[in-house]
Amino acid sequence: MNRSGPVGPVVLLALLVAGCASNRGHEPSLKEGAKDVGRTIGTAAREIGRGAKKVGKAIGQAAKEGGRAFRNAVKGDEKEEPHQSQ
Repeated sequence: MNRSGPVGPVVLLALLVAGCASNRGHEPSLKEGAKDVGRTIGTAAREIGRGAKKVGKAIGQAAKEGGRAFRNAVKGDEKEEPHQSQ
């Protein structure tokens, strides 16, 4: 399990906010600041979503394998069926 998962987007958010203000060489307007913050939040949310998708796939795969093992145990069949990718 990757314990640093949620920290990555937070660090990314801080770096993007800091970079947005320094890249222009002038004080950003309210509208520019709002756009930058929106972009930054969107990026962080996308990263979190990707991580959640990976976790969900892993849980689904484990449930599938557990169900297969249970079915085989109920049938009394000790052999494991080969995996078939969809």
